[in-house]
Amino acid sequence: MAKRSYTKFYALLRKNPRIDKDEIVLQFTDGRTSHLTQMTDAEYEEMVATIETATNNSADELRRWRSSALLRIGRLGINTIDNWSGINSFVSSPKIAGKRFYDLTVVELQELVRKLEMIINKGGLHSGADQERKDVPMTVVHIRPSEVAS
Repeated sequence: MAKRSYTKFYALLRKNPRIDKDEIVLQFTDGRTSHLTQMTDAEYEEMVATIETATNNSADELRRWRSSALLRIGRLGINTIDNWSGINSFVSSPKIAGKRFYDLTVVELQELVRKLEMIINKGGLHSGADQERKDVPMTVVHIRPSEVAS
């Protein structure tokens, strides 16, 4: 039997910090062992394929929710083209998400999208300030041409 490389498994494990190595090995060996070296080739390949599929699906979902959030951030008037500092500044606000954009999980992005939708539906970021300015009477100042210095 040729020596197996576990590089791919450990790379996938790093991408999925919630997966416990011993538990996943026990699961794919039906409780027989928690050691990678004692797994059959078929068990190992099935385990790696399953983790890889789950990782790719979660990456696709993360990409979709990030795109959805960026679309709504753009609708609020924040430049989303090469403006990561501006996006992170906006999203890091405790009233919005409380952390940088690229640190948000899928669940947090879903909450962010809902929050951004509510802001959009209520008229945007500055709707309250605009309303206040509309209520303030405008002062008109009349200047006589003789008062203007040439």
